[in-house]
Amino acid sequence: MIRDEKSVVPVARPNKAPERHPMVMEGEMVVGCPIDDTLVLVLGIGSIASEQVTVFLNGDPAMSIKATLVSWPLKEPSPAGTHGFVAIVPTNILRRGSLKTMMFQHKAKVTRYAFAARAASIDDLVAMITDLAGSNLPSVIDGLVEGLISGPIGRKKLSAITVLLQAGARSDGCIELIGGSDEGEIFVQGWAQDLTPSVTRLLISGRTPSLAECAISVFARPDLNEQASGFAGLLLANETIEPNDIERLLFRGRRGWRFTEVYDRRLLVGSRETPSHVRAILPRVRSSADILLRLRSAANRFDGTETVSSLPFPVRMGIDNVFRVEGSGLLVSGWLLDPDSHVETVKLRRHRGETRLDGSWTRVDRPDVTREFDNKPPFNAGLDPSRHAHGFVAFAPELEGDSTAPFYVELCLSDARRAFMPLTPTRITSRDAIVRQIRAIDPNAWALRHIVDQQLVPLLRAVSRPAPEIFGVVDLGAFDEARGPALIIGVDERVEEIGPLLALLALDSETRRAPIVIAGATEIIDRIGVQVRRLADFYGLRLRLVSASGSEDLYDALEVGARAVSTECVVFLAASLLPRSAGWFNKLLAAYDAHKKSVLSPTLAYEDDSIRWAGTWVAGAQSDRALISRYAGYPIDAVAGMGTTEVATATFECCVLPREALFSVNGFTRGYLGTHEKGLDLGLKLKQSGLKSYWLPSAQMLGSDDISVSDKASTIALIERIDRQVFDARWANILTGDRSPSRGETA
Repeated sequence: MIRDEKSVVPVARPNKAPERHPMVMEGEMVVGCPIDDTLVLVLGIGSIASEQVTVFLNGDPAMSIKATLVSWPLKEPSPAGTHGFVAIVPTNILRRGSLKTMMFQHKAKVTRYAFAARAASIDDLVAMITDLAGSNLPSVIDGLVEGLISGPIGRKKLSAITVLLQAGARSDGCIELIGGSDEGEIFVQGWAQDLTPSVTRLLISGRTPSLAECAISVFARPDLNEQASGFAGLLLANETIEPNDIERLLFRGRRGWRFTEVYDRRLLVGSRETPSHVRAILPRVRSSADILLRLRSAANRFDGTETVSSLPFPVRMGIDNVFRVEGSGLLVSGWLLDPDSHVETVKLRRHRGETRLDGSWTRVDRPDVTREFDNKPPFNAGLDPSRHAHGFVAFAPELEGDSTAPFYVELCLSDARRAFMPLTPTRITSRDAIVRQIRAIDPNAWALRHIVDQQLVPLLRAVSRPAPEIFGVVDLGAFDEARGPALIIGVDERVEEIGPLLALLALDSETRRAPIVIAGATEIIDRIGVQVRRLADFYGLRLRLVSASGSEDLYDALEVGARAVSTECVVFLAASLLPRSAGWFNKLLAAYDAHKKSVLSPTLAYEDDSIRWAGTWVAGAQSDRALISRYAGYPIDAVAGMGTTEVATATFECCVLPREALFSVNGFTRGYLGTHEKGLDLGLKLKQSGLKSYWLPSAQMLGSDDISVSDKASTIALIERIDRQVFDARWANILTGDRSPSRGETA
């Protein structure tokens, strides 16, 4: 009996002393090969030829388990026994500790074994089995694989099975074509001798070993001998496998385990090309009805072409627009004419990602579609003149899968066939997608409200785009020598002329020497850059020109401008505003010094001296809005005598605030169409972080509302409504607690 102090598998030391039984003792050394944390293969020599034995781990009857035993007669009997064996020993009862010995019991005979000093790898174990088993190797491998494959299979066990099969399986043909698909199945075609037309469980050997099911069909190959035939099959693995990762298919044939090798000059085709290869071989194959149906389905997959218009029954489809919004998803609009309800589902697909469109789309009246197809093939029976809801608008979140794969619509029909419509998405901003969709719908359409609530608002709420970034910086004048808080001027598409603002800043002694940053989207800075350079040189301004990538509005431009400086506080100013009088800059800074760690804004007025903004306040419980601008529309003189007043939020069109506070709350929230709610959102985030907001009535700026001059009033109203819904969904629960009647509307 050989003792060994080194362990192969960690186990727990039992508290109970082993119970002694009368036994016949004989024994030898065994080699352990841990497969995973709960299984070890044990190779040894003995005289047991049973298929199952009782094993006592560490000789302890309290830790007894049933183990599968694969044995074979030795070519030359050994003093240690007549048979070689490999035991498949579960060790999940062991926990942590050391496994030094084990006893095998078969009937009344017990044999004790000690482990060799060093555990073997699976490759080393297979080499030793090969030496011991000789001509019995295929049956030994077969028994081991059957024993291992019967239970739960993890990654390590699967790798061990693969190594065993590589050693014991025999070559049986080759794979000549491998094709991918959008549905996870892989099409394989080649030849073999031992493959039968059936659903076969096999193992994929390659970069990532995996178990798979293969629906196999066979066909005659005149170029092969009588025992061989061609095969075409659909592989569906337990996990995602890429076609070029496959090296071998290992399967159990009629005469044991076999493998088909991937031919080194095999044809590898993509998802779009695979259906044509399946269609080409389909008339020649034979198999069960179920497998042939699966192959027909594979032949009917998307190959990049539009197939709806070729359907032999009255179903037609058209796509008007597909807008792709980065960080959100796709907005699809079009029409589907299906008067006889042949279509069961409508899916948006890309690679292995899919989502149903018809489960949440909004139908829209399209009488133009009715007129176009009425009494024309294949709608010869005529269309109901009172039914026009053929149009649809659908938002679909971004699909997973290969980002280079094409998008398409799949129609699943009642007769199990499918038809496809390729899509070509247009990448645009969330605002452009929504505005263009609103403009495409009649403002009086009954479905417009549903489109806004069910498609456009979810699109906007799903937006998760990164913050805008600095694209380029150009300093004009001695910018680095300027002292004091930086004046950040944000420029958006509404600003046609920045000259008047720069002239007023240059004529004001308080702002002439201030560090001025002009920030905007790259295309805007390119447009105004020459004028800004000329004015900076003329007035001797200390100016930094910052172009931004990913900037969609005024507030994005201001945020990028703040990133381009390092001053402790910054003054935001929209380029569309003008100072009502000189001295506003120092008034803001003086009030800010008196209310440190705050956001402070002046009064905003229209050119007729009526108030546009004079503080944002928490409304009373009876108001339909949580936040209101109390003095909007009043003459500016009505607030002229008021002092600095705390408000719910400031306006970021013009304000002074700590620079780091802006970035501590991740800047402005993306996902708004306009700037009004976007500013309120940041104001509430800063308030939650502990920053108070103030309104300074004595400092006044002039400017118009942040409204696109190119949009109709109905479009503007819908944009404002969408932003309110997004804002309310984000903040309603928090603001509800601030609107109790007991608090009132204190300033």
